[in-house]
Amino acid sequence: MIQASKLREKQELQNIRDVPGYYKWWARKEELELILNALQVPFDDIKDALETADGLFCIYVGIAEKESVRNRLSWHVNDPHTETRVRNGILSTLRQSIASIVAGNQYDKTATNAFIDKLFIEWFYSENPIKSDSAHIELHEIEHRLMTDYFRILNIRDNRHPCAAYTAKKLSALRKAGKHIQN
Repeated sequence: MIQASKLREKQELQNIRDVPGYYKWWARKEELELILNALQVPFDDIKDALETADGLFCIYVGIAEKESVRNRLSWHVNDPHTETRVRNGILSTLRQSIASIVAGNQYDKTATNAFIDKLFIEWFYSENPIKSDSAHIELHEIEHRLMTDYFRILNIRDNRHPCAAYTAKKLSALRKAGKHIQN
């Protein structure tokens, strides 16, 4: 596990293999509480549904099947986050969610990056080739299992965990509102 801010350094990013894989985003309790407050979800209502490790809480999982896990993580962490990218929906869904939660505004690159830099990332590799059917099958099975086993509060698509029904709607509404508020 590595602090997301470390992946702003090219050398650290280069340490990630150029292969497909999956990844988890982790938050300390302080950052989790900020997310939960924005979504109006009490911690006690969901604490037993969250994956935890080393005092951190897993808040998002993703896969990289059509590109390397290195490129996918760089997109999440190092996106230029311009007005054009927000308007055209090119920001990652994770960035859209974080911007909408921490700033109420998807155009706020500074607040988004500051929050991302407080998070931690863990990644895992697939030995299948990028864009292969075998990578697609393997990684989608893993993603399905990850989102079934635990509640991933910032995952919207395909999040069928029982805790997700309310939060996915709330997060979608925050993202829709945040996209229409400019600095």
